[in-house]
Amino acid sequence: MNNYVSVDTKYMSSEGMITAIVELAQSRGIALHKLLRGTGIFEQDLLCFNSTFSVSQQLRLIKQFKVLMEDSDSGFLLGSQLINDTSKAAQTLLYSAHLGQALNQLNAFKMQLSPLLFNKTHLKNAQYYIYLHCGFAVEEELYNYILEVYAAAFYSLLKRLTGEYPQCEFDFNFKKPKHIHQYEQHLGLKLRFEQPCTRWTIAQSVLKKVNPNASRLRFMQVHSQLQSTAYTRYSFIEAVWCFLSRQKEAGLEQTATAFAMSSATFKRKLKHHNITFSSLVDEQKKYQAIYLLTLKAKGNEQVAKQLAFYDIPNFRRAFKRWTGLTPSQIKT
Repeated sequence: MNNYVSVDTKYMSSEGMITAIVELAQSRGIALHKLLRGTGIFEQDLLCFNSTFSVSQQLRLIKQFKVLMEDSDSGFLLGSQLINDTSKAAQTLLYSAHLGQALNQLNAFKMQLSPLLFNKTHLKNAQYYIYLHCGFAVEEELYNYILEVYAAAFYSLLKRLTGEYPQCEFDFNFKKPKHIHQYEQHLGLKLRFEQPCTRWTIAQSVLKKVNPNASRLRFMQVHSQLQSTAYTRYSFIEAVWCFLSRQKEAGLEQTATAFAMSSATFKRKLKHHNITFSSLVDEQKKYQAIYLLTLKAKGNEQVAKQLAFYDIPNFRRAFKRWTGLTPSQIKT
């Protein structure tokens, strides 16, 4: 269970998010030294091909960027810029035959292209559902901002690879923001807030739309180059999350053992990632419950049993605590 990166692991290049932030900030007249202050990133690092950066550095840079930009559209503008990423991993998306192939590549290289989030996807009734989860725990305001960035990046990718403006439904689990007009301008009108989870939905048919810029030869060339490099697939939080999804009744001690740590060391590592074991268990079970109740149309008794609850009342209380809704309300 060691195929993961921690928040302070230096593994990513400056391509992608870091470069997009610097370029956009400088285009608005923000001095580079102000942008990089306190991030642990230095100007010479940006010019050195071999320099690597951690998620904690990227998060500090995003936070600084948000403060200095001030404008309510900065997250959406940043997300739209990410489509111009010139890294090899990003090129596999842009040269993909269709959106479905591009999303497979995005998942394969998510720790390079979108390390702050991970997703679980499902097909149901000709709809493609993408459930978003936080790969590294951050304060709520910054997390919501990160969701703005990635939502804009995702919709920009949809437009680029389909050559049109496909309909996408965006569900967010936070309150309707004051700058709702920016959401509508950059993401469309299919928006819902204060939902039990963050979920983005597109028609299944969109996945097979031909990419007007596809190149099988270029895709294979880039993909071949990437095969020679070993890429980490998970953040530490996602790795724990995935283990808990397989071992429904695992406690802290069993989970720590699976990660070759003592319970005390494991708790310290979770604390370093700003999360507790109980909150991670709750988040994982909440997602499973929502998925089983809605997309799989399971009954309360079936879901309670699958999530290792010993009686239905306990499951109902837990679900109400997780979502603010009862299981019957989320089905309607």
